Amino acid sequence: MGESRRRGAVLEEAILDAAWAELVATGYGGFTMAGVAAKAGTSKAVLYRRWPGKEDLVAAVLERRAPRLGRPTRTGDLRADTLAILQSVAAGHRGLATAGLDPGLTAALRRRTADEAMAQLAEVVAAAGFDPAAIGPRILRLPIVVVQHALMDGSAFPDMAGTVDEVFLPLVHLRGGGHV
Repeated sequence: MGESRRRGAVLEEAILDAAWAELVATGYGGFTMAGVAAKAGTSKAVLYRRWPGKEDLVAAVLERRAPRLGRPTRTGDLRADTLAILQSVAAGHRGLATAGLDPGLTAALRRRTADEAMAQLAEVVAAAGFDPAAIGPRILRLPIVVVQHALMDGSAFPDMAGTVDEVFLPLVHLRGGGHV
């Protein structure tokens, strides 16, 4: 008896799995719709019916498979919440390192993680009674960049508590002036 044709969610899952495998194997520069179709055992026409182009398919794959920044439970304590966000950044970085993606794609994913973390930091800063706009984007991004840089350099695990206690929190208090 012949194998039935895959359709709907089953087919889409097979395509996204094949696209992830192609992305990991070739990087974005070598990623082709033909390569994905071959890996998925389908035709390019089937891919193009769902995703108009390479960029759209890659975006769908990344949305499904790429490591995402966790959303730690908020404690209401600025220091504890900041450390939890930084630990989530570090975990995401480790996930990217093991994914084997090409450097350009990895850098783009790290930027996305940094943007998500910065938005979370703005939330916890506001919850602590400070105005994130007064703190400014450079200061909000600073602890994230320090953690990502230390991990990219292969340094020992970054001193997140030191960065938060000695750099980030004093700058928040200095720039925040008073509470909102």
